[in-house]
Amino acid sequence: MGYNDLITATGTDPLIPTEQSMAIIKDSQDASIAMRLARRLPDLPRKTRTLKVEDSLATVYMVNGPSGANAPGLKQTSDTSWDDVVLTAEELAVIIPISQEQLDDTMVPIWPEVRGQVASAFSAAFDEACMIGTIGGVAVFTSWPTGGIRAAAVAAGNSVALGAGADAYDDLLSTGGVFSTVEADGFEVNGCVGLVSMKSQLRGLRDLQGNPILNKVPGTGMDYELDGAPMYFPKNGNVLGAATNLIVGDFSKLVYAMRQDVTYTLATEGVITDGAGNVVINLFQQDMVALRAVMRIGFALPNPINVAQTTAASRCPFGVLTT
Repeated sequence: MGYNDLITATGTDPLIPTEQSMAIIKDSQDASIAMRLARRLPDLPRKTRTLKVEDSLATVYMVNGPSGANAPGLKQTSDTSWDDVVLTAEELAVIIPISQEQLDDTMVPIWPEVRGQVASAFSAAFDEACMIGTIGGVAVFTSWPTGGIRAAAVAAGNSVALGAGADAYDDLLSTGGVFSTVEADGFEVNGCVGLVSMKSQLRGLRDLQGNPILNKVPGTGMDYELDGAPMYFPKNGNVLGAATNLIVGDFSKLVYAMRQDVTYTLATEGVITDGAGNVVINLFQQDMVALRAVMRIGFALPNPINVAQTTAASRCPFGVLTT
């Protein structure tokens, strides 16, 4: 991260044609897992939107009571209430400069390649923000949920350490497993996100009938299925951090909205400065081109009350399997 990063001649030398044939081989770049699982709300017409979330439940009573008294009964009263959850759009952006000379000397279009990498980087950044509340290891905007899903699950007591049970199956699916912490709070697990390193452990797990609990589901858009819930292993970066093996939960309670989808702007004039205001690159003077990419997006973690768990501090739609 900085203000003086740019594509250098060294970085583009492999793309400059030589006598041998050339092919660009690149790893597949995942789209955002958080966006795939979460509930997308209508685009934001302004920076913030206030969501109304149930905070208490109405109650009904018997008239006259069980004694069956003949006197006219008095109907009791109840109340209900809603809480405000604010969803705020914040800006993610990057500028990528390159010299015009390098653009002219490459035999493949640079910008489509760069745009693909930038789109993947935006996806990874948003996933990391939602899952663990950081981007590149730095805490996210104060207007976004602090610590993301992981912090909310841990605060509500919905965390299980890998190895706490008799085996990984117990840690996941038995009473006291991470799935049960979500269900005890009145939510159904409809999605799972895990480290790629967890895949080998999950493949070996069997239910009481000897059937594998992790199943490959081709042609569905999901990586695997874990106890009937879509299971994803993001390959666009370690979006779960070092202390988390797996996040499970009701991902309809992760909501997001776009204020501005990713937009790209090419510039050949202007300057790029560092944090102190010093000019690092003068595009016109140095015959350089810069691609600027900007996205404005926000997310929230509503936690509606339900009859299974009425205490907000002890309720969370998510659970986490920690190290």
